[in-house]
Amino acid sequence: MEKFPKIDLSELKKEMELNRQQRLEFVRVYAEWLKKTPNKVWSKQQAKYMDK
Repeated sequence: MEKFPKIDLSELKKEMELNRQQRLEFVRVYAEWLKKTPNKVWSKQQAKYMDK
């Protein structure tokens, strides 16, 4: 039977919290960009991703 590696749960929690903070910061920055950018500009950008 294959053994699984030991996982340091406290390290995992730290990484998860860091990841969460980074995602929240991205959302804040993107929301600010959306507020400052005209609809025509950001809607064209979104259309590129939706068409893929």
